[in-house]
Amino acid sequence: MPSSATRGLNHRLSVESFAELARGSGGPSAVAELRSGQRSRAMLLLRALVDIASAPPAPPGPLPPPRDAWHLLIRAEHRSPAAVETLLLHPSVGVWLNRCLRRLRGLESGDGPLWSAVGHLHAIAASAALLAGIDFRGTVPVREGGAILPALGFARIPDSADVADVVRNGRKAAVLSGPYSVTLPADFSEDAPGWHGLRRLRGEHEGIVCAPLVDDLDPYRDFLRIRGPERLGDEEWRGWQERFGNAWRLVSEQRQVDPRGIGACLSSVVPVPYAAWPEPFSASSPEAYGCVLLNGATDPLTLAAALVHEAQHIKLSALMDLVPLIEGGLEEIHYAPWRLDPRPLRGLLQGVYAFLGVTGFWWDRLRRAEPGPARDTAAFEFALRRAQTASGLRTLLAHAELTPRGEEFLHRLEGRLALWLAQRVPSVPERLASDLIHDHRMVHRMRHLTADREWTAQWARDWRERTDPPGELPGTTVRPTRPEAPARPALARLRLADPAEFARLGDGRATGLPEGDDAPDRADLDWAAGDTAAALRGYRARLEADPDDIAAWAGLALSLPDGAARTTLLNHPELALAVHRELRTAPDPGPDPVALARWIGTRTRG
Repeated sequence: MPSSATRGLNHRLSVESFAELARGSGGPSAVAELRSGQRSRAMLLLRALVDIASAPPAPPGPLPPPRDAWHLLIRAEHRSPAAVETLLLHPSVGVWLNRCLRRLRGLESGDGPLWSAVGHLHAIAASAALLAGIDFRGTVPVREGGAILPALGFARIPDSADVADVVRNGRKAAVLSGPYSVTLPADFSEDAPGWHGLRRLRGEHEGIVCAPLVDDLDPYRDFLRIRGPERLGDEEWRGWQERFGNAWRLVSEQRQVDPRGIGACLSSVVPVPYAAWPEPFSASSPEAYGCVLLNGATDPLTLAAALVHEAQHIKLSALMDLVPLIEGGLEEIHYAPWRLDPRPLRGLLQGVYAFLGVTGFWWDRLRRAEPGPARDTAAFEFALRRAQTASGLRTLLAHAELTPRGEEFLHRLEGRLALWLAQRVPSVPERLASDLIHDHRMVHRMRHLTADREWTAQWARDWRERTDPPGELPGTTVRPTRPEAPARPALARLRLADPAEFARLGDGRATGLPEGDDAPDRADLDWAAGDTAAALRGYRARLEADPDDIAAWAGLALSLPDGAARTTLLNHPELALAVHRELRTAPDPGPDPVALARWIGTRTRG
């Protein structure tokens, strides 16, 4: 890299910062240490890319060689190291670096010609030079009708052009292509004829500020896929600003996860159209330090919780680049109580850390809220998230091969969580949260675990012959299948947050819930209302109509009184379902599910 390429490549995380992060928090000093590590990581990746791309044969195309961009970066850093750091740590640059390296190594197919992908380096160098305020002339690729200058904005260029020149001379800067010229404003965030500047959201409360860029232009802004420019309209922009400001106030009010650290590590927000019912979509990636993908949640509480959640992911990813916590961890997949699919151990650790922060957020809201829907919602989310975190943490402690630092890290997390596990929660939110923990686990087991076929057949024969089966449970195999979003969590949240709207569901006047296969039915409504007798009748009827209705099997267990049948379904629903399937022979629909579960439960050990 530039003259400071070798500066700071040996990183040490201070004891104080590690302790802060291991408590599930992390203030500005800790985040600054993580950021320094990410800068060095980006420098190393960039140097590797330049070396690989410069080796013969060079990708054919109309752009100068990669080393020209490298030398421009050197000039920019001599003038302004901060300008180069801004580009190195811009999230879309991280996405591009990793994607382009994989493509150069033959590990990933690309979108568009290779010369254009590699040539994005010239756009990065041009942005750094513009921020540094040096005179230069560079050539950059054109795609999707314009030239992107990462971290700055997008210049519209006719589609017929493959490249454009970026020029700065004195105080004037422009993007040129043939007869076309786009003059850049002095403040790059402003719009000008032919130019869209990247804008910043701004949240400020009690002197705590968060002002991430909103990247709706860069092709590499979304780490899940390449995207063309999708500029937010004025009304959309005002909506984003309002929602973010309201959410940031809530983030700043809480003190369980240092809000100054959250603000320091959130550098860009990328609006995306992805749906993720029953909860709004948000995501982050180790390859895009500081970036959060969001689908525009309208509820400030939901958005605030998402910001806390993703900031935790960002911090942990950066920490794990500096301090190994798990040896291996990619070879196993385990149950994650917040996901619809099994996860590797490293992914499980990410979830535990993120939801520890979210648990703290909701604990803070619970302590602040007055009695009523807001308090009930906070109590429910707190109870749900602490239980999910505790479950994931138990799995990690039981199965992960931890480094010494990893053991210290998890035990510190465990100590923090223990304080919250000891707190009492009102009965209705606690019941709904507990049921949903069971619900999620049962559905997961029925979708992703397969009971041993021979043992299942033996159990079915013993049921038919009215003999006692072997008391030992059959083994299971993890076979991930396509997950489906459940209906019950949304009903639980609606009942607590808006009792009147929940009451209107009975006559079909409520809005905001899904339709089709994922739509809640009468049995789900009865469960959410606490009418277990009516819910039990409804789930029985659903299973008579469709014995493979996995959600109905789980709902059946939630509605049953304590006893052998409920215990079997809570702990080994995949066995009950597998035996029931084995016993179905047309036109016989199979035995009564409750009777079968009770029979299994009275004859099993474990």
